[in-house]
Amino acid sequence: MMPTATHSPPPTAEGAPEAQGPADIDEATRRAISIVGDTIGELMGFWNFKPSMGKVWSVLYLSRSPLCAEEIVAATDLSAGSVSMTIQELLAWGVIRRAEEPVDRKRRFEAETDILSLVTRVFRERELRLIEDVVRRLELALRLIEGARSSSPELVLRQRFLATRIQQLLGLARLGASVVARFAQGGTLDLRSLRDALAARR
Repeated sequence: MMPTATHSPPPTAEGAPEAQGPADIDEATRRAISIVGDTIGELMGFWNFKPSMGKVWSVLYLSRSPLCAEEIVAATDLSAGSVSMTIQELLAWGVIRRAEEPVDRKRRFEAETDILSLVTRVFRERELRLIEDVVRRLELALRLIEGARSSSPELVLRQRFLATRIQQLLGLARLGASVVARFAQGGTLDLRSLRDALAARR
């Protein structure tokens, strides 16, 4: 009688991790996506965006196919209302888009994947507007100081001092605006000019 052949699993390479089951892989994947969503959400919060925007964008960015709102809710643990509002905000910023060919009647969404384009858009739409507003307000303050006339030597000295300090701030603001504008246009950020300007004012 011939002995029955037994098939043992092939030996694993020394030091190689053991293969995991589907459930373990699904759990690891879920945790990884959650970590990315929380991380991007915190980063968005630092930029004064809602953390939910980072979570929803991350889920879409890490998905191989467009997702509907219900799927986003399941992946983020956000409420349906929060996901709905967040989707509208992300669409307005142009960082996600509607899928062109939905597989069903549900609206599906996908992430903009050009990261540099996203960052430069934020700089152009928000940071550049903010710093341009700073320039306009400092210019107004300088005009008020320079337009105030006095025959008092003490007041004249004070006005000159204030005008000099405001001009310094205005110069830095204009330089900052030019740096942000260049970054928003070409995606390059060179802070050497700002650093040199700050060093010169020490």
